[in-house]
Amino acid sequence: MIFEVDKDVLLKSISIADSVVSSRNVTTVLSSCLFTVTKDEIEIVATDNELGIRTRFDAVADGESSFTVSGKRFSGILKELPKGEVTVEVSDSYMIDIRLKSRDIKAHYVLVGASSDEFPEVPVFYEEGSVEIGQDVLRDMLRRVIHAAALDTIKPVFNGVYLLSDQQGRLTAVATDSRRLSLISRPVESDIQLAEGVIIPLKTVHEVVRLLSQSGSCRFSLYGNQVFFKIGDTEIISRIIEGQFPNYKQVIPKEQGVTVLVDTRRLTDSLRRAMVFTREPANKVVLNFHRDSLVLEAKTADLGESTEEMPVESNGKDPITLGINAQFLMDVLKEVDSPAVSIGLTGHMSPVTLAPEGDTDFLSVIMPIQIKSG
Repeated sequence: MIFEVDKDVLLKSISIADSVVSSRNVTTVLSSCLFTVTKDEIEIVATDNELGIRTRFDAVADGESSFTVSGKRFSGILKELPKGEVTVEVSDSYMIDIRLKSRDIKAHYVLVGASSDEFPEVPVFYEEGSVEIGQDVLRDMLRRVIHAAALDTIKPVFNGVYLLSDQQGRLTAVATDSRRLSLISRPVESDIQLAEGVIIPLKTVHEVVRLLSQSGSCRFSLYGNQVFFKIGDTEIISRIIEGQFPNYKQVIPKEQGVTVLVDTRRLTDSLRRAMVFTREPANKVVLNFHRDSLVLEAKTADLGESTEEMPVESNGKDPITLGINAQFLMDVLKEVDSPAVSIGLTGHMSPVTLAPEGDTDFLSVIMPIQIKSG
């Protein structure tokens, strides 16, 4: 069987699918992509048994075939070829011969493939009950909260993003690692049935964000313990994280007596300089809030110290001093797209809230760090 396709189209599709394949996978079949070729279309599927990606594109073939081959090796050779059409011939023994239609390069490359018989079945997109969401909306929501999710696997419910819709016409995304939390809520046109919410694994969220664009829409659905996304010609199928997501509403302070407005860029730049004098994982800096100024301090015995002062607008009368993880604060500021950020304070050991000026539907909460006395 022979098929012809533009090199860049083939490379892009292989790269999309192969991104879910783990380099640590010991199972040979799961380290490969499944290719299904018909006369006018090619489908590529990859999975790690928790997350699957299926993508399709148009191609011209003289027959039908199904085989598996290493996506990394296939894309590796394609990346080194010039633009243009490639001819791919698959033999009965699954040897994959790649030739470029070019006068400049007279060569062919042969990859060793295998039968598709042992490749696991990956479900197709579940259409029933699916809803449409703007790609830009979903991408923005996931991108802004993902930093707050935990990277470890001690408590799986922290290792993902919680999506829910407890109001008609609104979608909310929440992530937390128990020391910080980020939440964003946005209006959506579709009536999403997600009152109970669903926890989407971090790896899946990263793949979805990578594929979403700033235009068009995607489709979203649930079936059993699986979540489905359809973005253009690509489908993402993932297991959901089972378990009860923490009651995030209890973490958010109901009232905070002090509100401080700070220039976002100025605070970000100052924080970046202060982090030179902090050490992971605490990255501790001290924030001294006064009526019209913020003094940011960092001090580590064997590194040195820094002190910077900047103007603020505050309704507080008394000074408040607290310690905070500078990296947590930086992660939030990177997602703030307004000139000023609003910081809510109660006391030196109470949760700190941050929100872009004028956008109360995007809120982050950071737990402070104990400052040693003396």
